[in-house]
Amino acid sequence: MTAELITWLNEQIDADEVAAADQPPMPWLPEGLSPDNPLASLYSPARTIAMRRDLLATWRDPEHAGTQDYDSHSIDWSLRVLAATAYSDRPGYREEWAPADDEPLPETGDSAG
Repeated sequence: MTAELITWLNEQIDADEVAAADQPPMPWLPEGLSPDNPLASLYSPARTIAMRRDLLATWRDPEHAGTQDYDSHSIDWSLRVLAATAYSDRPGYREEWAPADDEPLPETGDSAG
């Protein structure tokens, strides 16, 4: 992944934030879910935007990370999945940013058993 993807993702999230600010309160709630329901916060655009910004803030270029730096590789993979699933229909998206179909989530190094 390149720094260009990080810049592009920041631009997409900025656009999301502007679009969310222009919406009337609570239009994003699924039908039948009231604002006083504890689950309502799960659908908040502000929460989604904040989570995406937090993920971007933790990114380190895995090309400069060691092979045992699982966090770096996992975050890189997660951001590429985010771009491919949430933003691939937007101008500037590059197919080369998507994880390969056969590319698994990086191993954590933990052994089970």
